[in-house]
Amino acid sequence: MTEEPTKILASFHTATGLPTYLFTANMQLVQAFTGPMTPAIPQGWLAKLPQQLPTEVNLFFTPTLGLIGLFPLAEQRVVVWSNNASVQGSTNYSDQMPLTGVSQFKEQLRLLYFMLTQRWPQFSAAQLNQVDHELTNPTRTPRITDGDADRHAYYQGYLAEQQMLLGVEHGNLTEFNQYYVPFMAAGNFGKLANYDLRSKKNITIAATTLFTRAAIRGGMFAEGAYALSDQCIQTAEHQTTITNVYEYTRAIGELFLKNVARIKRQNIPSIIYLAQEYIYDNVQTIKTVAEVAAHVHTSESYLMHLFKQTTGSPIMQFIITQKIQYARLQLVFTDQSIGDLSDTLGFANQGELTRAFKKQLGVTPSKFRQQQQIL
Repeated sequence: MTEEPTKILASFHTATGLPTYLFTANMQLVQAFTGPMTPAIPQGWLAKLPQQLPTEVNLFFTPTLGLIGLFPLAEQRVVVWSNNASVQGSTNYSDQMPLTGVSQFKEQLRLLYFMLTQRWPQFSAAQLNQVDHELTNPTRTPRITDGDADRHAYYQGYLAEQQMLLGVEHGNLTEFNQYYVPFMAAGNFGKLANYDLRSKKNITIAATTLFTRAAIRGGMFAEGAYALSDQCIQTAEHQTTITNVYEYTRAIGELFLKNVARIKRQNIPSIIYLAQEYIYDNVQTIKTVAEVAAHVHTSESYLMHLFKQTTGSPIMQFIITQKIQYARLQLVFTDQSIGDLSDTLGFANQGELTRAFKKQLGVTPSKFRQQQQIL
C-alpha cells in the first residue's frame, strides 16, 4: 500500500473519530487508526466476514458490534467501525463514541472510498434492507420466565456492571474494556438531570463511586482511593463541557485500574502477576496449569510452588475460584442453562461444575439460582 492511502485513512479517522483498520485479504491486521481506548473488534466476528465481498462497499450491522463498513483496496481490505449504541439513537447512549447515525456513516464511507479510488460506490439494496431491519427489529436475548423485559434488561445491565468492576478490582485492562461497552450500553445510569451537562457530571460521579469501591477491594488503600475519587469528581465539576461522557468515565475507570495494577505488581513476583492476568483473561477456556506455565515461560512445577508460596492458595484452586465467580454472575443475571455454562467454562460435564460450585459456595448451581428468586 502506498503512503498516500495510509495518510488518507489516518486523516479520515482524525476527522470522523471512527476506528479505521487496514487488513490483509485474509483479515490479518496491517494497521489500525483508533483512539487510545477504542475496544478491539472481536477476531471471531472478523473471521465470519465473506472471503468474496458482494459489492464495492459493504455495510453490515449486528446488535453486538454495530455498523461495519468494509471494502477491498488493492490486495487488502479497509474496515470502518461505528459503535452500535450511537447508531441506534437511544438517549441513554447519545454520548458513546463515535456519534454517527446510519445515513452519516454511509456518506462517510462513500467519501473515504472515493478519496482512495476516485470512484463513487453504491450500496446494494439488500445490505441497506438488512441494516434497516436490524435497527428496527433488534435481536433480543431470551427473556426470563416472568416475561418482564424491563427487569431482564436490568439484570443484564447489572451483570455487565459486576463484570466490569471485577476488571478494576483485578487491575486487568482487558477484562475492564471487554465489559465496559455492554455496561454503558445497558443504560444503567439513564438521564440523571434535566440539564445535559449536569446529567453527565452526575454520571461521572456515580461511575467514579463504583470505581473507587472496586479499587479498594482490589488492594488500593482507601485513603488513596478516596483522594483520587475527590480529584476526579472535582475535575469533572469544573468542566464547562463534557462532549463524550462514555470515554470520559472510561478514562477514570482506567485510572483507578492502573493504580490497582501497580499495587499488585509491587506486592507479588512478576511471574505470579502475569499468571493471574492470563487466568483473568482466559477464565472461560483455561483448563490446565500447564497452559498458564507455558504463557509465563516457566515450568509447571515451579509455577505451582511459587503461586502457593506467594498467595497461599494452589493455582488450580485459584482458576476454579475465578470460574465459579463467573458462573455465579451468569446464574444470577442470565438464563443460561447450567449445562451450557459448564461447557462454556471448560468443565468436563455439568456434574463437575456442580461439585466445584457446591464445594465453594455450599449449594448447587440450581439451588443457588433458585435462592436468588430470578428464574
